Amino acid sequence: MQECPFGDLEGLRIAAEMEKRGGEFYRLAARVSRRQEAKDLLTSLAADEAVHLREFQRLYEKASQENRKPYEAERGAYLSALAAEIAFPEGVVGAADKLGSPEAILKHAIKSEEDSIRFYTGLTQATGCAPMASVFEDIIRQETGHLHRLQKMLSELT
Repeated sequence: MQECPFGDLEGLRIAAEMEKRGGEFYRLAARVSRRQEAKDLLTSLAADEAVHLREFQRLYEKASQENRKPYEAERGAYLSALAAEIAFPEGVVGAADKLGSPEAILKHAIKSEEDSIRFYTGLTQATGCAPMASVFEDIIRQETGHLHRLQKMLSELT
């Protein structure tokens, strides 16, 4: 079995964290939204993020049982900061204020998915560990499926 650096495992932890933040963002935006249509869409997107979070946590637990290298605190802190910037560069509340319509919500969600896919693609390219690259590629496939669903929803609105 190929031994993988914990930094790659840390990437999975960050993937789960990004999904958690995404769900929190959509729930907050649903609470502050004035339109029922927007509230319903945001609640649905939050549920999607919860499904992704559970899946990424499962992948993390599986990978952590296979990889036992020491924690690289500096690299983990860097990845956490990078993930926060990717997910919400203007902060959760700042982004939530701009989501008054279903079209704006979907455009924001699409951009967020695209940014996440770029992040996971970078992790895939940076890892020297084939099993972890495979896990990141699986995450990219899942996120790409979600992206296509959001794009379809947007096209049906316009």
